[in-house]
Amino acid sequence: MPTQIYFETLASAVDAIFARAAADRCVFAKPTEVWDLCRDHLAYGENRRGDFQLESRKGKPTRAYYHAQIYRLDSGRYELNTYAL
Repeated sequence: MPTQIYFETLASAVDAIFARAAADRCVFAKPTEVWDLCRDHLAYGENRRGDFQLESRKGKPTRAYYHAQIYRLDSGRYELNTYAL
């Protein structure tokens, strides 16, 4: 199943971070920190990045982080990239 990359709103991109993390069986140590990505306006051509500590990954305790990057395109859409390390 292909993962959606582009979003119409910043909030929907942040929601997708939670969905992707859940699909990867990642549990955030502090889930409210993820919402800080959409606390302020994101200008056209601007990039915002967040590194979030994980409590567990695939059911096992971990010291890994979940990384998310949101870029606002000139079209007004948002591009989302995520990965866990």
